[in-house]
Amino acid sequence: MKQHQLTKALLFTIIGLITLILSACGNSNSTTEAVASPTATAAAASPSPSAEAASPIVIEHQLGTVTLDKTPERIIVLEFSYTDALMTLGVQPVGVADDSDPTLFMDAVKAQLGEYTSIGSRYEPNIELISSLQPDLIIADLNHHKSVYEQLNAIAPTLVLNDHQADYNEMLSNYSIIAKAVGKEAEGKQRLEEHEAKIKAAQQKITDTNLTILPAVVNPKGFFAHSDHSYAGSFLTALGFTDPVANEESYPQLSLEQLVETNPQAIFLLPTEEITIIKEWEKNPLWQQLDAVTNSKVFTVERKDWALSRGLIGSEKIIEDLVKYLGA
Repeated sequence: MKQHQLTKALLFTIIGLITLILSACGNSNSTTEAVASPTATAAAASPSPSAEAASPIVIEHQLGTVTLDKTPERIIVLEFSYTDALMTLGVQPVGVADDSDPTLFMDAVKAQLGEYTSIGSRYEPNIELISSLQPDLIIADLNHHKSVYEQLNAIAPTLVLNDHQADYNEMLSNYSIIAKAVGKEAEGKQRLEEHEAKIKAAQQKITDTNLTILPAVVNPKGFFAHSDHSYAGSFLTALGFTDPVANEESYPQLSLEQLVETNPQAIFLLPTEEITIIKEWEKNPLWQQLDAVTNSKVFTVERKDWALSRGLIGSEKIIEDLVKYLGA
């Protein structure tokens, strides 16, 4: 009997010890969970660095202020020069006003330009098509798009620059604004420095910068000089050449008699068609009186390079042509 009671007491003791051990293990797990839980909650509540919003980009432009809460990814440009700018910054537009003719892009731009949607004419872009592309930034021109600015700005933040009437220096300023708008301000500054170096290096290869040079768009109907108020003309004067037209208009139309009066020493023709008014003028004795003709300094170059791109790439192509025809 005593043996039986002893055995029973021992069994209860063992059961008690097992219960105590299991209880301790349970308390240990609970403590661990209680300590870990606040840390996990804090981690979940804290946003990752990539989720933090960037500072808004605020830019003053010709018709107001643009505020961009994030770097734009779907960009529409309404001038060829803006496409030129984006290519130097490695940014692809989703829509471009290309006058429904992609051959108007200069070769160096087209080589970098990916797929995009043509939104028609620079002068009358397709507003409905622009809206359907769901842009987060539109870059427009003051002269061509002021009348539709409110419509464009209702679709997406619209940056308006004076492009069509811009000279070379204003283009450089516009370029910096575009670089900031697309989140590439540092890259833009570096590319401007590279551009300046390229221009200076090319200038050293031109033997005579004292010439009076006249670029002109020519078509079957007329001769349209580019004065120093035009983009190409202003670039030439920035290089040290003299503008023989001295006209307040950017693109004055000249008769053959007026051209003889200005008497440029070099002429760069920018034809829009294969046959132009020059074919008719060449039969006129007055044409032979031009210094440019007498000295065999009448050259034909691409209008898309000299007059349409109006950007860093375009300017670098202009001076490349100058070195080709006027270099040592």
